[in-house]
Amino acid sequence: MVLVACVPLAQDGDGADVTGQPVHLTFLHTSDIHSRLYEYEFTPSFTDNELGLQDGLGPYGGLAEMSYLLKRERARSGRVLHLDSGDCFQGAVVFNEFSGEAEFRGLSLAGLDGAVVANHEFDKGASNLATQGATWATFDLLAANYDFAGSDLPFATELEDLVLPSTMYELDGVRVGVIGMGNISSLNSIYDQSNSMGIRVIEPAAAIPDEAAKLRAQGADLIVVLSHLGLDDDIENARLYSDIDIILGGHHHIALDPPLVVTNEATGKRIPVVHSGAFAKFVGRFDVVVQDGEVLSHDYTLFPVDNTVPEDPAVAEMLIEYKEQLDYELNLDQVIGYAESELTRYGDGGGDSMLGNLSAEAMRLYPGVETEIALTNTLGIRADIPAGDITLDTLYNSMPFDNTITTMFLSGREVQELLDYATARSTERGCQSQVQVAGIRFTMNCADAVAQDIYINGAPLDQDGTYELATNNYIAHGGSGFEVLERNTTQVDTGISIRDVVKSAISSARTLPQAGVAEEDGRILAVY
Repeated sequence: MVLVACVPLAQDGDGADVTGQPVHLTFLHTSDIHSRLYEYEFTPSFTDNELGLQDGLGPYGGLAEMSYLLKRERARSGRVLHLDSGDCFQGAVVFNEFSGEAEFRGLSLAGLDGAVVANHEFDKGASNLATQGATWATFDLLAANYDFAGSDLPFATELEDLVLPSTMYELDGVRVGVIGMGNISSLNSIYDQSNSMGIRVIEPAAAIPDEAAKLRAQGADLIVVLSHLGLDDDIENARLYSDIDIILGGHHHIALDPPLVVTNEATGKRIPVVHSGAFAKFVGRFDVVVQDGEVLSHDYTLFPVDNTVPEDPAVAEMLIEYKEQLDYELNLDQVIGYAESELTRYGDGGGDSMLGNLSAEAMRLYPGVETEIALTNTLGIRADIPAGDITLDTLYNSMPFDNTITTMFLSGREVQELLDYATARSTERGCQSQVQVAGIRFTMNCADAVAQDIYINGAPLDQDGTYELATNNYIAHGGSGFEVLERNTTQVDTGISIRDVVKSAISSARTLPQAGVAEEDGRILAVY
């Protein structure tokens, strides 16, 4: 649908009477910034190019640049809300060192109105989220499906007060109710009765209708779901819940231009589903015309964040103090190796990748680990490494998580179960392997969602054998659904940083890729 450009706007003024009038609202939307507060280099994908992020215009991203676009578009509009779909934490060294302080300060300076609390906001614990939110966030934190009230943990009361299920924004006579829906599938053990964060999960079927009814009773003209559930769940919720008018979503790191429009099966209402990308690459502007609570039309613009975008001086000045501390403490510009070509985190054929093989081999061969096999999750590697000098900063951008190596012994049957689960999980994601391995070669049969032709260091898998595995502590504890690892009782957390192990491997190799190091070799064969 196209926004009607000549729509008469209501007069400015507090509580303007807009009954019977078409009114123009602007939603500025960001998501999954993942601590990319500073500009960075990468090679835009084909999809990035199609969405307007062009080659040769790097460095890309940066919160000061995003803030410039956000403030410019706010100044060009009348009734405006800036809403963020979560995961502003985790993804660059600034988070590792300052625990989210810079992210919340910067977004506050950028004028953010509200953000959903997503899974990576908990990466340094619920207590850290409570501290950073209470200290630095001038915007609303929202999550209707997280309930802390039943917990007696010391930070639970603070989070219960800090994180609202929903809130109402008055935009010159138009009342916009916003419901937060945080991600639950990626939070480790959140469904366990004794999960360490003390969160009780509320399903969308209860959370969305209940909060929407409350907001309607308070006079909401429009209901927006601010989501970090992912695109599939957003589509499903738009189809099922009739009180929703708009969904602004994130989690899957995709940008949609134009937005999807989903028909609600109960009312026939057409509900826009907006996703504006990740890693500070884009800022989305979603314009709607509303009359008496009905969305008449909408329009969407996706602004790329490249080196043609100026900085917002206020945010840029704030970021300088963190950059100076990082440079002093970590020497992020130090060169640890050289990449003759881009080192990619995804394989060309959907199987093993250059960075995946580098990481898994480094894990199992590291002195003091030295296991037969290794397996780690592909999404633990967050970015490709560009061609040229590999700096410590580049490595942090690629591997931001502070994961450590955990070792354990698995039976052959457990190895089969592990690879079957990895294959099934990959099948759901376009047969793009969700694991990277060392000492293992297998066929990922996505047609049947099973692992086949499994070889361990050149020998067929022995179902009755025993194998020592090196993995990362996140999936060892059941993260991303790896229950076969979570229930293993032989686990030993070595405390050895995976990022440090990969750094050592890069430094030893000096130049990558080279024979047997950081090369795809077909150890994971994807079959559709």
